[in-house]
Amino acid sequence: MPDPVVTGTLEVPGGKLSYDIEGQGRPIVLLHEGIVDRRMWNREFSRLAREYRVVRYDFRGYGSSPPATSGFSPVRDLTAILDYLKLTEPVIVGPSMGGKLALDLTLAYPNRAAALLLVAPGYSGMDYDQVPGGKATFERDETLSKAAADAWKAGSLEEATEYLRQLWASALSGSSLELFRTMVRDNAKEIFEETSGAFETREGKPAAGRLNEIRLPTRILVGDRDNPAMPHCANFLARGIAGATVQLVPGADHLLNLSRPEAFDAALHEFVQGLPPSRS
Repeated sequence: MPDPVVTGTLEVPGGKLSYDIEGQGRPIVLLHEGIVDRRMWNREFSRLAREYRVVRYDFRGYGSSPPATSGFSPVRDLTAILDYLKLTEPVIVGPSMGGKLALDLTLAYPNRAAALLLVAPGYSGMDYDQVPGGKATFERDETLSKAAADAWKAGSLEEATEYLRQLWASALSGSSLELFRTMVRDNAKEIFEETSGAFETREGKPAAGRLNEIRLPTRILVGDRDNPAMPHCANFLARGIAGATVQLVPGADHLLNLSRPEAFDAALHEFVQGLPPSRS
C-alpha cells in the first residue's frame, strides 16, 4: 500500500505553493496546464502512487496557491518543490504550460530531471515561422482565445468557458467536462487576467533556440482533436531534441489525460518502464 497522501504548503519568495505527495519509488512530478489546476490529475494521482512517489502542485494563482505578490520564476518554484520534497531526478510530466516549464527547467538545470513526458507542450520562444503554415496555423487558436477573453471582459464567464472548451476540451464529456468547467471557473482570474503572470520572470534564453542542449529521454504526446497548431509544435520540438518521439493519440484533445485516460496511462507506463533504473 502507498503511503497516505500528504498535502502541504511550501513558502516561497512572494507567495506559497500548495502540493500533494504520495507513494514510494521513482519520483514523478505532475505539472498542470494553464487553464486548470492540479485537480486535472485527480484520477491519476493515487493510481500512480501505488508504484511511484508522485507529486503535484498548483502554480501561483491557481488552485490553492495564492497569486504572486512580487517577482518570481516558475523554474525556481519547481526547483524549490524538488528540493523541499527531496526529489532526485524525477520524471517530469508537463502538459501545455507545464511542458514549457519542464523544458525551461531542463535547460536551466540539466541534471534536475531524469526524463520528460510532454503532453501537447508549449515552449518559450514560440514563433509562427517554426511550423508549417506559419501564422495561419494558429488562426483558430487566436480567434477562440480572443473570443474567450472578450467574453470575460464583458462579464460572461460561462461564454468564456465555452470558447475555451471549443479550443482545448472538445473531446471531453460527462464528469471530465464538468471538472474542466469547474477548474476554469475557479481559476478564471489567473487565466484571463494573469494576476501572477505580471510578476513572472524567466531564466536564460528561450527554449526554441536551445532544444539541441536537451539530453534527456523525451516523449511528446498530442491528440488529434487538439488545437490544429499543437501537432506542428510537437513536431518542432521533436526535431530539435535528440531522440525525442511524438505519439499522436486518437480521440484526445488538449487535456489528453482527461479525454483519453487509458491511452495516457499506457503511454506513461511504457515510457517510465523503458527508462534506466532510478538512482533515488
